[in-house]
Amino acid sequence: ASPVLHGINYLLGELDEKYLTTLREFGGLQSYPSRSKDPDPVDYSTGSVGIGATAPIWGAIARRYVDTTIGGAGTGRQYSLVGDAELDEGAVWEAILDTSVSELGEIVWIVDLNRQSLDRVVPNIAAGRLEAMFSAAGWQVITVKFGTLLESLFTQAGGTALRTRILDMPNPEYQRLLRCDAEQVRVRLPGDGPDAAAIASLIAGLDDDTLLNAIRNLGGHDLDALRAAYAQIDDTRPTVIIAYTIKGRGLPTQGHPQNHSSLLTVEQYEQLAAELGMDPNNPWARFDADSTAGRVCAASAEWLTRDPVDLATPPAVPADIGRTPTGTSTTQAALGRVLLDLSRQAPDAAKRVVTVSPDVSSTTNLAGWLNKVGVWSPNERRNWFDDDAETIMHWREKPTGQHMELGIAETNLVGLIGELGATWSRWGQPLFPIGVMYDPFVERALEPWSYGIYAGGQSILVGTPSGVTLAAEG
Repeated sequence: ASPVLHGINYLLGELDEKYLTTLREFGGLQSYPSRSKDPDPVDYSTGSVGIGATAPIWGAIARRYVDTTIGGAGTGRQYSLVGDAELDEGAVWEAILDTSVSELGEIVWIVDLNRQSLDRVVPNIAAGRLEAMFSAAGWQVITVKFGTLLESLFTQAGGTALRTRILDMPNPEYQRLLRCDAEQVRVRLPGDGPDAAAIASLIAGLDDDTLLNAIRNLGGHDLDALRAAYAQIDDTRPTVIIAYTIKGRGLPTQGHPQNHSSLLTVEQYEQLAAELGMDPNNPWARFDADSTAGRVCAASAEWLTRDPVDLATPPAVPADIGRTPTGTSTTQAALGRVLLDLSRQAPDAAKRVVTVSPDVSSTTNLAGWLNKVGVWSPNERRNWFDDDAETIMHWREKPTGQHMELGIAETNLVGLIGELGATWSRWGQPLFPIGVMYDPFVERALEPWSYGIYAGGQSILVGTPSGVTLAAEG
């Protein structure tokens, strides 16, 4: 997707032509979009599979946090374009299943379902199972399977049989059809089932070009079908649009199981240029400004232009908190005390602190801090244990709270503190996120945490000695 992003930015006037030949070069365009290294606009860095896909989820929460505690973060949707093979990553499902995600109506994922991995056609992509898993997590699921040409054929005599045949055939068989000419498609497509004759009769009335276009007419390539899907988005919950596509569509390599790294020959490149009405010797030519495409690019560039981000001046942080601790204590206990001392000695600086914990606030000495600042929630929620005399850690959820609690998934935690630490670059409001987890799990969190740092997120990760507070558990 990186070359596509850079290509779009070039057409929108956001990237100089000199960079177009520098993909993967040192100092050139990055093969995975990078906020810190690419010269053109990038909202989220990607790279490690599964982490970049989930970053907009944590970015959405960070935006909501800034908006409710400071203000001025605005609104807008957060989009992720996700490959179907990327859904194999555990980090993806850890994020999807977190209870804080199910209310994020600004999240939209578009899954590119092309049924191929790097090495092969995946025999059992199980799209229905993916749909059910997203739905069970509270997401709206919109499947864009067929384009308008195929849908029109399904309404004709034999159309129901054709639809069933395409839906029921194994992925590799369908991909093999994409490599066939029209004569071969007429032989292979009907199959040998009881409805073969009805299918053969239907496609017999199609000329060769229409037949070949029809078998390739999947919803992910049909703009009308995609527009209809976008119009159905429910803004009260996350949405996933599962778009069926063909890898390499329109190229001689389309549908081939080893097309991931394949290149066109000179002859194929020249043929493609002719089909697109382009000069093969001038591949970087922009659309004529007076053409329809040129006007669309100009209008889109104007619509997508963002005002520069004005960075708010961070509050002063005192060099001393005005108290010297006495006696012997643990660094874990000191963490909780320092946060409380900061709230007393430098309240403006303390207002920028947000702590995040994977369900271990009480055992990491954050109870006092949590009681003072409250738990962040987009909406205020009643604390049913407020009048319980034996409750010492009060779970008061409100839009101005400064502690966030996630489930026990360290990847989610560092993903969130990474985005909380990047709010200075998105909305001009610097935060001071502190993630706290048991020290044995820090190692698991390092790789996704480094992703946040690479993307400009500034945060502190604290590994607390779990043996101190969990000794009684054995």
